[in-house]
Amino acid sequence: MSEEKKEKSNNFLSKIKTIRRRSYASNLLLKVDDIIVALNNQLYTFGDKKLTEELKELKKSREKSILTILRGETFIDLIIEGSLGCKFITTNLEETESIKKKFASKENFDIDQLNTYIAMRDAYRKYDVYEETNSLLAGLFPPLWLAYAEKWWVLGLFAALTATLLIVNPILLVLGWLLTSIYCYKAQQNLLYSFSMLEGKVFTLKLAAKSIDHAQLTIRSLDAKSRFKYTKLENPVEEDEKEKEKEKEVKNKTKEDNSATENIVDEKKEALV
Repeated sequence: MSEEKKEKSNNFLSKIKTIRRRSYASNLLLKVDDIIVALNNQLYTFGDKKLTEELKELKKSREKSILTILRGETFIDLIIEGSLGCKFITTNLEETESIKKKFASKENFDIDQLNTYIAMRDAYRKYDVYEETNSLLAGLFPPLWLAYAEKWWVLGLFAALTATLLIVNPILLVLGWLLTSIYCYKAQQNLLYSFSMLEGKVFTLKLAAKSIDHAQLTIRSLDAKSRFKYTKLENPVEEDEKEKEKEKEVKNKTKEDNSATENIVDEKKEALV
């Protein structure tokens, strides 16, 4: 009987029911109803208790693993190194079998092939996607790093400050440049996030992908109207234009109907007179 119970419990996946505040799951930007599908590219149907135990051991051993979740119809890979801090429910049999079939056709990668990316978006579906790694360019030559990131207003402030220090004292310029280079290298990720937040963007997604193009493709599958500054994907302008054309057609039809009814009323009034 115990073996039968184990077999039955291994036929279901874990779905996130609640996420604790300030938990590892919230840092990973996981959401309620995300389904835990696989661990290290292997389908995981061993239950949430065993998953929590394995992830705790992962943290103790200071190792990392690939966690695959399903959000809507899209699989998302994450590089994790600890317990999530969630409460789970199980998927039903029909849902589980459907996910198993979809996962069988998913392309998987080794952890060495993946990098972590952070996606931030605004109300207009414009995304900034940052790789979670430090660039030497930020420390060696901050102005070039700012230009590459297209933070022109920050670059302008930096140029103005540099010119002021040069006028006041060249020694202060050298010291200021050195301190700025160290700060930009150490805090470059937080600086980029802050720049995006000033532009009205918020944290939306954390994922593991083999390249920024791969990351953008995953985001596009989640959000069909997503837009990026530099991308190989087609910009979904046509869909918006079609929607606007439909709205115009509806407005024109309503105007025509209204004008037709007004003409009928006028004719009736004339007839009565």
